Amino acid sequence: MLRNIAEQMLQSLPTDIMSAGQQQRFELDGGTTLSGGKFEMLGFQVWELATGRQLLSSRPAPAHTMVPDFVDGFADVIIAGTPWRVFALSDDHALVQVQTGVPQSALRAAQLLWLKASLITALSLLIGIGIAIWLVIHWSLRPVQRVSESLARRTTLDLTPLPERGLPDEFMPLVCAFNQLMGRLDQALQHEREFLGEAAHELRTPLAALLAQAQVLQHAGNRDEAREALDHLIVGIERTSRLAQQLLDSARVDAYGASSRAGNVDLALVVSMVADEFELLAQRDGRLIEVAGEHAPVHGDIDDLGIMVRNLLDNALRHGDSGTRVRLETRLEGAGPMSMATLIVADDGSGIPDGDRERVFERFYRAENGHRRSGVGMGLSLVERVVASHKGHLRCGIGLDGRGFGVEIRLPAAIAGRSQINHQR
Repeated sequence: MLRNIAEQMLQSLPTDIMSAGQQQRFELDGGTTLSGGKFEMLGFQVWELATGRQLLSSRPAPAHTMVPDFVDGFADVIIAGTPWRVFALSDDHALVQVQTGVPQSALRAAQLLWLKASLITALSLLIGIGIAIWLVIHWSLRPVQRVSESLARRTTLDLTPLPERGLPDEFMPLVCAFNQLMGRLDQALQHEREFLGEAAHELRTPLAALLAQAQVLQHAGNRDEAREALDHLIVGIERTSRLAQQLLDSARVDAYGASSRAGNVDLALVVSMVADEFELLAQRDGRLIEVAGEHAPVHGDIDDLGIMVRNLLDNALRHGDSGTRVRLETRLEGAGPMSMATLIVADDGSGIPDGDRERVFERFYRAENGHRRSGVGMGLSLVERVVASHKGHLRCGIGLDGRGFGVEIRLPAAIAGRSQINHQR
């Protein structure tokens, strides 16, 4: 600003300015007030360089020269104890020099004025933008708020999908994923309701039979009648106990994911332990358990794998006659990450009709094979769920020697390696 004023003044001066005498200054009207600001404090002087004579001077300018050494350019000087910022500019022939200056206090006051104005403007803009953003977000999220209020008013088991119309595009994937989850939960809840109803029905039947046999035993007329009633009572207790155990196993398999307790398990070792568990029962009924297996490591839950093998073996033993042979075989197939651990449980009993093989893994379904009353229809459904939780595959078919029933299960192997285990019970 100082340089611009000096340049404009120097170019406006007439060349005969040095011949001018000392003239009187013009005065403003008495009622006129100065505008104020930093320009009120702006001073300028015009000096003749050869004689050091002052040719022009503004009222705020001091009486003496603002740049005593008459050097062109900017300088910071002290005038009457006040810091000034000054600028000096001479013509091409070094005849005159224009000096302009202003107190630095006036500059700081002007800067502070502009800073206040800028801060007020910026703050006003920020407040306006903030209010606008809040209004836009509030308006955009009204559908989301309605969805939230709708969820808050729902009952505990209300899994109706959320409405997807009218929602912001950014929330659509979230709502769609939530609705898919609600659908899966509703389906799972429906299955559990069906399960509870079927379980209650299945429990009511043996309990009623137990009560009837207990009443017969209570009123038995002789020892033979009492023994027959007692035998029926024992069979009913065994069936009820088996159903209760399978219900507990079913709840355990459904409630806990296999991955949460998974570890490296030798499937051959699980088969060996379960076979030892059923050995006395098989001998009592005149049945034979054969175990022919190889080291078959899998990554899974040992308890769930035990439930799987136990139900397969129990199903084979209960659906066979005296002299039935049940064979459990494990082996490792393939190599590397694609290797599979295989479990085969097969018997030479009465088998299952072809039309029932696709349904034997349904919960509470019992095939018509002459042993319908001996089971509760849960064992093979548990097997299927354990296999699915371990990401395996299951198929069924003919058992031993072209007779009976057989189940083949393939699970992803954990590590490679084999060790032969062959023994017979």
